Amino acid sequence: MKIICDKEKLNEAIATVSRAVATKSNLAAIEGILLIAENETLTLTGYDFELGIKTTFECQVEREGDVVLPAGLLGNIVRKAPGGEISIECDEKMNCLIKSGITKYNIKGIDSSDYPDFPSAASENSVKIENSLFSEMCDYVIYAVSTDEKRPAHTGVLIKLENSHLTMVALDGYRLAVCERDVDFSGNFSMIVPAKAMNEVRKIAGEKDGKLTIFASRRYVMFAAGEFIVLSRLLEGDFLDYKKAIPSSYMTKAVINSKQFGEAVERVSLIITERLRNPVKLTLSDNTLSVKCSTELGEVYDEIPVEQDGGDLEIGFNNRYILDALKAAKKEELVFDFSGPLAPCRITPKEGEDFTYLVLPVRFKND
Repeated sequence: MKIICDKEKLNEAIATVSRAVATKSNLAAIEGILLIAENETLTLTGYDFELGIKTTFECQVEREGDVVLPAGLLGNIVRKAPGGEISIECDEKMNCLIKSGITKYNIKGIDSSDYPDFPSAASENSVKIENSLFSEMCDYVIYAVSTDEKRPAHTGVLIKLENSHLTMVALDGYRLAVCERDVDFSGNFSMIVPAKAMNEVRKIAGEKDGKLTIFASRRYVMFAAGEFIVLSRLLEGDFLDYKKAIPSSYMTKAVINSKQFGEAVERVSLIITERLRNPVKLTLSDNTLSVKCSTELGEVYDEIPVEQDGGDLEIGFNNRYILDALKAAKKEELVFDFSGPLAPCRITPKEGEDFTYLVLPVRFKND
């Protein structure tokens, strides 16, 4: 194999596919990046059996071939290369010469036959959506994904297409995030995609115009955006019936300015630490929301004006769960619906139906 390509193009490709490279494995090949040079293109692949990222771009191919090179070393070489072009030449014994300007590296590669096959997803079950739409929906829900491996299905995002209606759902047992959109394609599928894969697709799709193609199969899902492909193994297990978790009626409603509320919660959170994780107490009365917290470090009180509809209420929350929801919502005004001090609070935008959030309250010690 012998190629000459643009340094910046190669550097970008390596940085992206490296995010799917195994950091430590009994199989040395998956700690590297597979390079395939053919038909005046170079294809780079990173794959750790759970997540795979592949990209292809044009380059000057003087001799076709393939090799696996150590991801970290290759990335550092290309990133610090002095010239605008880089050449990579490998012989049959996997001895590789990398040149840029007057700088030369001789490194040892790995035979590509040791690299695992990149799975494919069924092309007949595919849909296309705008990159911006996927990224937007992902942003609304990804914060609520669980990190508890005891419930593996909840460590991913449920993506469901039914009757031209696309839904993304994430939950961790304390909060729930749902985003729904009507889309202009038909088909039906339901799958749980690991959070890591969702974040990778969101990074790639969010930087590009055009459409994202989703290929779904029983065990894998593949996302294609421009010259990049992200493949992920799907999560198995039962996902919570999220529709039943959302209360159907509420006793008190408050329209709240998210910036004012977030700043108030951050102020009272100054006395909350990893050791002193007391809840934030919210009291809703006379169109005023008071925000209080008490720990061994002291007490803090703050308040903001709100539009209240319904009876007065006192309720407690984990401060981080409230702040995460406010940050993900990205809306100036939010509607908080309460149905009691121990029932989930529903959060929706005042305008539109971009998302629905649920946050479970925290019992006070004297309750």
